[in-house]
Amino acid sequence: MTLHDQVRTALANVGRRKLRSGLASLGVVVGTVTIVVMVSLAAGVRQQINHQFELVGLNRLTVRANGGGGRRPEFLPFAFAPHRQPITAKDVSKWRALPGVSAVVPELNLPNSVGLGLNWNGTNQPVRLSGGDFRPGFSFQEAPQALAGSLELPETNGLVLSQGAVLAAGVASNAFAHVVGQKVEVILRTSRGETQSFPLRVQGISPDYSPTIQVSIADCLAMKSWWFNATNLLATEGYDAATIRTVDVPRANTLSAALRKEGFQVQSLELFMTVANRIVTVITMMFLLIGGIALLVATIGIANTMVMAIYERTREIGILKAMGASQREIRQLFMFEAGFLGLLGGVCGLLLGWLLGLGLNQAIEIYSRWREVPMHGKFFLVTPTLAVGVLLFATFIGLVAGLLPAQRAARLDPLEALRHE
Repeated sequence: MTLHDQVRTALANVGRRKLRSGLASLGVVVGTVTIVVMVSLAAGVRQQINHQFELVGLNRLTVRANGGGGRRPEFLPFAFAPHRQPITAKDVSKWRALPGVSAVVPELNLPNSVGLGLNWNGTNQPVRLSGGDFRPGFSFQEAPQALAGSLELPETNGLVLSQGAVLAAGVASNAFAHVVGQKVEVILRTSRGETQSFPLRVQGISPDYSPTIQVSIADCLAMKSWWFNATNLLATEGYDAATIRTVDVPRANTLSAALRKEGFQVQSLELFMTVANRIVTVITMMFLLIGGIALLVATIGIANTMVMAIYERTREIGILKAMGASQREIRQLFMFEAGFLGLLGGVCGLLLGWLLGLGLNQAIEIYSRWREVPMHGKFFLVTPTLAVGVLLFATFIGLVAGLLPAQRAARLDPLEALRHE
């Protein structure tokens, strides 16, 4: 028998008992659907995680001074510890000049013990100083849009008010545009009751609902210098942090390693993404294990079907051997038949799993619109690698299931087989 004859005969035998072949493949269909749905969910979640990290910026580094802190004068116990290696203006200038660096944004923070108040519109409310720029950090959020004015701060004498601070001052939301350009007073207050006023002009209103303000580096430096009663604070203590953006991810990884060697603390999204992908990988392996159990049951079903086929076709096997078919050819014939049963179940399971994933994607999108939650993209993603892998694995399961029955058929004695009724 040629290989073509074996394949054609195996296909004909599969179609001879359609109901039995379909029931034998049903277990493979169930296992394949389980694997396709679960692994496609893991692939979709992985894609969503990577996409969100890319939106935040894999080419973004946050550099902090090693030893973190600042000054701690003996008469100011609430101040912070000195930097062992501060981020100086010279460092910022050097980083900006590096090839592949697109932007460097330094950051200054006030100590947590600073009493910060906003004197404006007849109110005096406590506020909090938020970060240096409005670009998203390490959370899954997009860059906010100004409700009025601009979120870009001038070099000095400007601030951005949050929506919460403006509403707390008694200004209605439809009057936000009139707030831009007004002068306000930011009041610093020590625990001893000493105060200092810093007059600033409103540049814009952010959508933040908490009462916060944002000021420029120069204004924050003036506040911090008054708090510590220092005239050259930036030169001695440096910046608290700096955000570095590079032109691509490889440059960010190289720069991250170089800055760590210099003694700086560097945070990047690469570590977070690596950990997240490892977690998704573990979940994927668990899903594969569950689907594998279902396919194990399918293997038993195919093996049982092949054993029954051998009993029914014992006389046919004897005739083939009498006509000159070798044990290897008989074995291959039944192995092909079992493999086709597995492949049939794999194809049907792949199609059903793909259609189920499409339906679930639509259901998630409809639900997210109903709940007004911005969710975009596919959460069930059938990749070409997954499709090919499922078909190959289902075929392999069929071959494994048909191995022992095919070996049994190959060893049948031709005379005994011809006498079989």
